[in-house]
Amino acid sequence: MIKDLNVTDINEEEVEEFLDALRPGQISLVLFQAMPDVMFWIKNSKGEFIYFNDAFRGHLRIKPQVGMRDCDMVPVEMAQVYMQDDQTVMETDQSIWNKVELVVTATDGVEWRATSKVPLKNRDGMVVGTAGISRRVGLTEGVPLPSQQRDMAAIVGAIYKSVDKDIKVSKIAESVGLSVSSLERLFKANMNTTPKQFIIQAKVSTACERLIGTQMSVKEIGVSVGYSDHANFTRGFRKVMNMSPSMYRRTYRRQ
Repeated sequence: MIKDLNVTDINEEEVEEFLDALRPGQISLVLFQAMPDVMFWIKNSKGEFIYFNDAFRGHLRIKPQVGMRDCDMVPVEMAQVYMQDDQTVMETDQSIWNKVELVVTATDGVEWRATSKVPLKNRDGMVVGTAGISRRVGLTEGVPLPSQQRDMAAIVGAIYKSVDKDIKVSKIAESVGLSVSSLERLFKANMNTTPKQFIIQAKVSTACERLIGTQMSVKEIGVSVGYSDHANFTRGFRKVMNMSPSMYRRTYRRQ
């Protein structure tokens, strides 16, 4: 669930002061505004958004505002991961490069993105915030990733291509030459979730796309993502999305 909004009252003058205080040469707002496929943002040390480009603004159902934090816009489970990464970057003064993670979309579905974050310093060399970029990792294309994350992306791609089946964690582990426990550690390290939980997310994410983009019935969509029993599909969907598939379709087809 997304918590009630609690937006800090940051005015334009404070934003200008923050940006002016940064050490020159760290970021280029104009460059990232010109990249429609890349989400870009800046946060201060409190985790409050100071700036975001049009791609970021258009990606979420809840429209971002200066002063919001991640927990104001996305489910708390995901927000905690994002905010912890921000804190780690600031505390260690070390960047995070191409972390493959789940990101909520404008229709409350989820997609894979490769996210990088860097510490931002003021003119005195003090870390005062973070900047980040995020680019979608497709099933057949994506940004260059470290080997472990490439393996992770390949596993994710295989899961998405098999959402119509009853996907067994043991079979996934066997197909990539890992034990179940090693596969679980890989998912935990890269996505802070389990293989079983991600399989459910992948099925629900695919169902969201089909509820919005096709004329298939809800029952047909359930079958298409591996649920032969309509009641089980509805329960599983509601558990992730906090609404029924039918309500989801009615809500987002009007927008």
